[in-house]
Amino acid sequence: MVVLRSGRSGSLLRRSVPAQTFLLLFGPMGVALLRLLDTSEEAFDAKLADNAYTLTVAALVIALLVVPVLCGWLISRGMRRWNERVRMTVAIVVTLLTAVVSPVVEWRTGLGSTLVSGLVEGVITLLVILLLVRIGAGAVLVWALRSAAGQVTVLGTLAARALPLLLLFVMFAFFTGELWQAADHLTRAQLWAVVGFLSLVGALFMATRLRDELSDLNATRVDPRKVLRGTPLAGSLDLVGETVPTKLSRGERVNVAVVLFLAQALQVVAFVILVFAFFLVFGKLMVQPEVVTEYVGRESPAGTLYGQELPVSRALLQVSLFLAVFSGLYFASSTSSDDSYRRAFFEPLLDEVAVGLAARDVYRARWADAHSEHATTLERDGTASVGTGRHEPGER
Repeated sequence: MVVLRSGRSGSLLRRSVPAQTFLLLFGPMGVALLRLLDTSEEAFDAKLADNAYTLTVAALVIALLVVPVLCGWLISRGMRRWNERVRMTVAIVVTLLTAVVSPVVEWRTGLGSTLVSGLVEGVITLLVILLLVRIGAGAVLVWALRSAAGQVTVLGTLAARALPLLLLFVMFAFFTGELWQAADHLTRAQLWAVVGFLSLVGALFMATRLRDELSDLNATRVDPRKVLRGTPLAGSLDLVGETVPTKLSRGERVNVAVVLFLAQALQVVAFVILVFAFFLVFGKLMVQPEVVTEYVGRESPAGTLYGQELPVSRALLQVSLFLAVFSGLYFASSTSSDDSYRRAFFEPLLDEVAVGLAARDVYRARWADAHSEHATTLERDGTASVGTGRHEPGER
């Protein structure tokens, strides 16, 4: 919303260093973990009795989840603090490691098939990283992770407001024998196809509604002074004067829509997980195995999730998953049609976007004034006729 198109391609190589660092560490550590676990089931069960093996696997799993992220974060902080020469040196070294050294090491250690294919893969990986940095995928990913962590606080509101009313409708379907029969006879691939179809319907519904909501929001911008109180830009409002809202470009509208879509999708996913857990626990307590057998017409085997056997039947697992996804579709539609749901779950997201758009208007107004003065000074001094519009990260 804020960064101008002319500034998005600046310092791509340096900005990609944290992502490259993550991949350089995650790849070898992941391969080491897979090789450690690459054994027969009987041998693996025997090795689990060895405390040293178990501790090694646990330590490697924890390191795989922590070390690449931590190193990427630390080097990103360093790239902001180091001087230009150090930053450029680090960027060149890390880029060579990604595109050249890592493929050569994989080829020499037997992890890669041929040297040429490894080098081509390394170059393609680097180009993909640069493209993702160019479009701001890292910023959206970090925002999504923070928003997902923030959704934990929403679970209480979901359980208190959305779940009870929904159960009045879904509970009747839970005790329908035909639903149990249909769910139990589905293969896992067919079940995921049904889940994907319902998810696609919900995504299309949210995308269509968000387009209309953003059109109204863009047409009726609020005064920045009303929404930016208490933000870092509050002290700059008096310096801006009457800030005129700037029109969003197509790419910026897509960006805002994606951010708002992801925010609501995270709410829906949290709600689906909550409903899924509820029906698993409720079904385990309420529906006895002989009742499940009467529902489906045969004895339902134990349910599995990613190869792990669960203490519930497959029929209960698949019925709970179907009802949870269906409930998520209902919840997504209710946030726009039901006033109480809209005030509790959707309008706070719109308020967040409104703050972002107001901050964008203020930032653009201040930046444009500073840029105009800078360009005028350069033209008067005879050093340049038009400024580039790019600044160092500390100046933005």
